[in-house]
Amino acid sequence: MKFLKDDLKNKLYSLLKEDFDISIEDIEFSIPSNRKFGDLSTTIPFVIAKREKQKPFIIGTKIIEKIKNKFDFILDIKLANGGFLNFYFKKDFILKNLIKNINRKNKDKNQKTIVEHTSINPNKSAHIGHLRNSCLGDTLAKSLKYLGYEVEIQNYIDDTGIQLTDVVWGLLYYKSKKIEDIKKIKDLASYLWQLYPEVNKLFEKDNNMLKQRTQIHEKIEKKIDPEYEVSDYISQEVLKDHIRVMGRIGIKYDLLVRESDIIELNFFKEAADIMKKKGVMYLSKDPDKKGCWVIKYDKENIEKIIIRSNNTVTYIGKDIAYTLWKVGLFKKDFYFRKFSEYNNKKEIFITYNKPDLNIHGFGNAKMVYNVIDTRQSYLQNIISQVLDNLTGSDSKKKQVHFSYEMVALTPMCVKELGFKILKEEEKKPYIEVSGRKGIAVKADELIEKLIEKSLEEVKLRHPEMEDIKAKKIAKEIAIGALRYFMIKFNSNSVIAFDFKDALSFEGDTGPYLQYTLVRTNSILKKLEIKDFSIDLKNLTDISILSENEFIIYYEILLDLSLIDSQIEFAIFSNELSVIAKYTYSLCQKFNHYYHLFSIISEQNKDLKNLRISLILLLKNKLEKLYYIMGIPIPEKM
Repeated sequence: MKFLKDDLKNKLYSLLKEDFDISIEDIEFSIPSNRKFGDLSTTIPFVIAKREKQKPFIIGTKIIEKIKNKFDFILDIKLANGGFLNFYFKKDFILKNLIKNINRKNKDKNQKTIVEHTSINPNKSAHIGHLRNSCLGDTLAKSLKYLGYEVEIQNYIDDTGIQLTDVVWGLLYYKSKKIEDIKKIKDLASYLWQLYPEVNKLFEKDNNMLKQRTQIHEKIEKKIDPEYEVSDYISQEVLKDHIRVMGRIGIKYDLLVRESDIIELNFFKEAADIMKKKGVMYLSKDPDKKGCWVIKYDKENIEKIIIRSNNTVTYIGKDIAYTLWKVGLFKKDFYFRKFSEYNNKKEIFITYNKPDLNIHGFGNAKMVYNVIDTRQSYLQNIISQVLDNLTGSDSKKKQVHFSYEMVALTPMCVKELGFKILKEEEKKPYIEVSGRKGIAVKADELIEKLIEKSLEEVKLRHPEMEDIKAKKIAKEIAIGALRYFMIKFNSNSVIAFDFKDALSFEGDTGPYLQYTLVRTNSILKKLEIKDFSIDLKNLTDISILSENEFIIYYEILLDLSLIDSQIEFAIFSNELSVIAKYTYSLCQKFNHYYHLFSIISEQNKDLKNLRISLILLLKNKLEKLYYIMGIPIPEKM
């Protein structure tokens, strides 16, 4: 429908521009909620009427006289509610238009966009909460690519943070290990998963230990060994594990950005110079902030300290510097080196503080999406304001906080995992995940449990299947279940994770979506149809369908035509569950249709071709949607 809207908009503008004071941007189309008001509607009569100080009905009547009989695919054009211009398509138009544009791609937007997601502290294994961030970020990136944007995926690594300091202290001073001992630990990320909450319990009881931690943190920032050497080794090894785990569910990155490099290369100095010159950052006149450089946070009408009176930079400063680099507002750049590569030879690069590879092209985006949970909204709002102040609110350089709520656990899930909870907590709808407290599900273990459960289902349905093939299908089903589960909820909703819900093979789940496409592929295989081979010239008009079938058939066609609009709306509203809901609805409607109307056994050739056309269109759209959501397509279910 997006291509159709664009084509219709261009032609309508060319027909009206000589007689009315309009621009092409004035013409917008919407799809009426009730089909009695047509297939597309525009409010352009209201826009023109306001400028020319006439009634919308009079303008609308003039427009109809001007454009009637100018579109070979329009059956009728009517005015409704005093000025809504409603277009009614010929019955077979949507079907033929979808077939005609089956492989048409969105035009290149020529707008580089950075999506930053995952950004896990490199101090232990990834947990279930991190999976929501990564799944949302990856789906967002693929949605943008689908719409024609150049997308760069970044993963920010806080390798100087206090969480990493905790496990450095734990290894060196609690476990009394040397760097040689640490390098011998197998599965270091998993080992630290156990150590991290253990260490934090000790910190809660002993203030002297907290003082030690502060001292170690300072040594890490100043690169004093053995603390720095241990922290650097841990962050590198844990990062490798994070990339491996996310790779299991199809999530990949282009660039890993280390906070230590932002500090080492003194990015903030250039960022500070820019903010000072623009007057965005200034010396506070507040006696309580004497000697501090601050910015004015307009939303709360308060000053936020960026540089303290002792010349140290607050946490906001590093994030501002990173953002200004991402949008190309200063010349300073990282050095880069290859970190690793995926099985398809795609390379991952990591920032570096010394010349290594002569690589350029990272950063300098027009739009930046930061996929970070809602608890970081305050900081993100400040950074967005700073960017607007530096570039102007109407600038194309923008940062968007793509926020989401946390992943929690149901009380039953907590019990199943062997954790103790208080009696009053048993009545709660969910219990918050906390790596610090050790109440969390490791991402790796969750994936394994999903595969195990999926394998049981595959073996139950296909006992004759070879183990290798069954395991492959089980893995695909598990990934589909997990990825869909993580994006199907509204982003402002807390996900209360429960094994039973996540592993369900029925209802609004990833496996149900997979089943629908497996079914369509099976139908086409039985019909010996390998690709889209419908001849438009010989395709019968859909008016031969019975009234009941036509209503369902046409509704599915209209829904299929909305794929681009739905993806655009999901991004515009920062709500990727729109894509999940849209896809689930498509699958429901098709399965209902298939239950009512035969395809394989249909004897009427014309009817059969119409139904096959619908299946082929559905297959095409679902494959695109599943790719965007990261849902694999199994051979069997």
